[in-house]
Formats: sequence, structure tokens, C-alpha cells
Amino acid sequence: MSRNGLRISAVLMTLLALGFGETSLRPARAEAKYMFLTVTAYEAGISYRQAQSHAPIGHLINPCSYADHFAATIDWNDGSGEHKPDTNAQTRMLQEIPVVQSGIYLFWDDEHVAKQTGTQIVTTKLLFHCSGEPAGDREYTERNVVNVYSRIPVNQVEFTKNGTSISIVKGHDNVDLTITLDAPAPPSGTWVKLEVTPAGNLNSLPPYVQIAGGETQETIRNLELRKPDANLGITVTASTVGRAQESQKLTVTP
Repeated sequence: MSRNGLRISAVLMTLLALGFGETSLRPARAEAKYMFLTVTAYEAGISYRQAQSHAPIGHLINPCSYADHFAATIDWNDGSGEHKPDTNAQTRMLQEIPVVQSGIYLFWDDEHVAKQTGTQIVTTKLLFHCSGEPAGDREYTERNVVNVYSRIPVNQVEFTKNGTSISIVKGHDNVDLTITLDAPAPPSGTWVKLEVTPAGNLNSLPPYVQIAGGETQETIRNLELRKPDANLGITVTASTVGRAQESQKLTVTP
């Protein structure tokens, strides 16, 4: 071997002896995420429960074969404090001890209402103890970045059929309802509250409809009208924030 080769070998041996070689070759390890949000775009001023949506907002992961303690909390960092969300993790008995089996679970927090717009940090925390391990819980905390957006006002709500505005229709016929916003919905989407007057005359009209992010309009199709005994005028009111908008009067004939 040449002198230069001997020198390089000596340097490498020295680095390994000092631990530098091990540091450079050691694989990087990211901390496992055991509780985290899967929904990170929210609309200010409205909760999932208000909008009649019971969609899960995050995942819980139990890495134990059986956990004899499994506790999740969430803190929106808005002054409301840390609390337990709803989850679908269920306990079962194992040798007379209640345990949670390994798996991926879901969690909800339907009553939460985002009060301010902007970027927020939401803290999720999971404590668990694997059955058979020494005493002491494992604790995993995740800082979730969440964006909260302003609600978009409704510009127009209109009865339509085949894309054309209508003013008269027979009972038991179907109509469409087209809702238009003032601007495109944010990434969170925009929930629009709907009410028909007189109540009960538009079958299958949902109490809320969501206009998807980036869209300005949504059409609810094939709404069946109740057949009246005499001509009846109905309207639909659509609202988010600001002034509610009312549709044209639709005359329903027997």
C-alpha cells in the first residue's frame, strides 16, 4: 500500500475510534406518531356537529399487543384546555383486565369551534402502557399545524332545473337548488345552512351543505316537492356569515 493509502487508513481508524464514523453511519430515527390530526383545515365559527357531520379528525395508533392503559387528549391551544376527544377504541377483557387491542383507531371532537382565523398549533397526546411491561406509561405528544379560514358569505340561492331558473312546478316533481358564494370556498370548504319556508315542503333538503374548497357553487339535485292541496309558494334561505340570502319564490301546483 502507498504512503497516502496508509495515511487515509490511519485517519479513518482514528475517526472510528473517536465515534465520528459511527455517528455518520447511524440511521436517523424519527419519533413515531401515535396520535395525530388528519384534518388540518378548519372553518372558523362552526363545529362539525353543527354541520351534521360526524367525520373523524385524526388517528390513534396502539403499538402494543394489548394496552392496559390507553388515554388520549387534545388541546386546541385556544384557552379551552386539554380534554378527552371521542374515540372508537374499545376495551375488552384479558384475564380479567380491561385492555385495548393493537390497531389504528379514530377520534372526533365534534363540539370544537375554531374562534380565530390563522395558523394554530394543536397538541395531541397519547399515554399508554403495554400489558406485561414494567410500570410507567409511554407518552407521545404531537404538535399539529392547523389552518383556520374565514367563512364565505352566500351570494345567491336559486331553484333551477336543467341549469335554468324556474318559478313554477308541479307537486311531486323534482327540482335542483343552486347555492353560489361571494368567493371561492377556502381549503376547509364552506358549510351553508339551508331552511325551507314553509317547513316540510321540500323532501330530502339537508340542513347543511358543504361547498368544496376552491369552488364557488354547489347544486343539490333532484329534491322532491310535496304535493299541496292548492297552489303554494315556497322559498329557501341559505346562510353562512353576514346577510342570509333567500331564493326566488317557487310556486308549487297540485
